[in-house]
Amino acid sequence: MTALVPARGLPATNADAEGDANNFGGVGAKLRGLQAAADALQEHAVLLKDRMTRNANRALRLKNLCAAAGVAASHTGRITDVADAFNKVASASARVVSDTDAMGTAAGRVISQHRSEYGGINAASTASPVPQAKPGFYRVT
Repeated sequence: MTALVPARGLPATNADAEGDANNFGGVGAKLRGLQAAADALQEHAVLLKDRMTRNANRALRLKNLCAAAGVAASHTGRITDVADAFNKVASASARVVSDTDAMGTAAGRVISQHRSEYGGINAASTASPVPQAKPGFYRVT
């Protein structure tokens, strides 16, 4: 059988330092902030990927024009290297887009889970006129 008893000698936690920032609303706000940051990063990564792809295509067109004009192969080779570098950045940006999409989606799932798991507890706690013990005060024995 388990009983709730006051916990003694608990180590200091970040919850003590952050106070209300770790309550139900504070954690939810932090998770929404994480999701917003992932979405903003994804937006910037998409813009970067598109720009690098355009630059790579322009560099290849320039290389073709230079080759048609009889420019030295060493110069057209350098232009090709630049186009390859742009393509590498575009590819890396595409991976960032994918990763930030996954991060935003995961944050959304955590927000929903947090709301469903602790929302009722928070509603009951805030509706009660009796002050509630701080998290960690009780431990299961």
